[in-house]
Amino acid sequence: MVIVHNVQVYPIFAGHVNAHKVMSERKFTRYEDAIEYVNWYNNPTPYGTIAVYTGAIDDETGENL
Repeated sequence: MVIVHNVQVYPIFAGHVNAHKVMSERKFTRYEDAIEYVNWYNNPTPYGTIAVYTGAIDDETGENL
């Protein structure tokens, strides 16, 4: 079982996060690395986008954890 922590980058339109459009996605093996990336990316928020930690997934089964 391989646990993958996902971070997705969404655009911001009119002050609201558009969660229906994913600009990019990064996968991390450690939760701490994923949160560190979110904090780094969002300080300050560049180009009207925001990084969001979307959770962990079992890479073999696709099950959300």
